Amino acid sequence: MKVGKLKTMKQLKQKELDLLIDNHNKYIEALQNDESAGKKLILDEVDFSNNDLSKLNFVDVYITSSNFKNAILENVNLGGAKFYECTFSNMTFRNVNFGKTVLDFSLLTDSTFDNCSFTKINSNETYFQDLNFNNCTMDDVFSNSKTSHIQFENCIFNGIEFWECIISNITFIRSDFHTDMISKVNKGTLDEPIIVDGKEAISIFKSNSSGYLEV
Repeated sequence: MKVGKLKTMKQLKQKELDLLIDNHNKYIEALQNDESAGKKLILDEVDFSNNDLSKLNFVDVYITSSNFKNAILENVNLGGAKFYECTFSNMTFRNVNFGKTVLDFSLLTDSTFDNCSFTKINSNETYFQDLNFNNCTMDDVFSNSKTSHIQFENCIFNGIEFWECIISNITFIRSDFHTDMISKVNKGTLDEPIIVDGKEAISIFKSNSSGYLEV
């Protein structure tokens, strides 16, 4: 996704979306019970800004080129959800599970994540900017992406992070991030990456972040 790229989105009436949500939830329930029912939610170029998504089981949804804006998602499971070329802006995520969630070619901006867990996120050419992560658990996040103006407060990191990522203005507050969690970073662009590792990668990380723990 290129930042600033505009697309014409369609609006779904809540009644229409509720029917799609109901069918998707039946589909997930049927999978769990080894049955056949409902229909997997697959949507493209939808503006969800005015929709209530609180009843949706996001597991295994497939949504492309769509907008999510000015909404709160709380106590939901985004495990296995696939979002391609989507924009998330001015969002609040509370107690949300991002497990193997796909966010490829997407933009996440001006949003807050509280008490969320992130595990093995797909984020190829994704932009993470102007975000706050509070009391979150991170494990293999921000790979092959661009991160800028991100704050982590009281967060736990469990693995190698920012893999081949472009980094700028990252702040850690009471978070257990160590410099040995940096392996490779991108000092080029997403279109023309220049991947470096070792001491150079750590040096670039240090010059673009603050509050990390030395090893």
